[in-house]
Amino acid sequence: MADWRAELGGIINGKGRSTRAEQENAQFEAFLGRVVTPALRQLATELTGYGRDASIREAPASVVLTVRKEGLEEITFRVMKRYLSSGIVPYAEVRVAKGNRYAKYDASFRDTLPIDVDSVTEAEIIACFIKYYRMLHDGDVV
Repeated sequence: MADWRAELGGIINGKGRSTRAEQENAQFEAFLGRVVTPALRQLATELTGYGRDASIREAPASVVLTVRKEGLEEITFRVMKRYLSSGIVPYAEVRVAKGNRYAKYDASFRDTLPIDVDSVTEAEIIACFIKYYRMLHDGDVV
């Protein structure tokens, strides 16, 4: 067991444990790197095979997949975090081309709880993207 005096000194001197927010943000960044980016890379590779220009942009708080066809944006799929009292929940902000305009949606990765960074899978990320990408071809089905 750690010496409580050393722990107390660390807290007072600012060397204590990281805050809940710092822990949650670090956990979300790890989720982006471990689950989201690999899922979006698989999608980008597949879409490129169908003649689409698919690019991925990574940031500490999000990962974005943008898909273009003949220079025009078809869809932007951005995985972000939402703060709830129970912690951080991942979701997607989706922007889909609708003729000359774009429709914007907030998408969940599943309909059941919990939806946290430790339970969402690559397959769920991909399925969510496919659901919204289908709208380009089938109309509104969300």
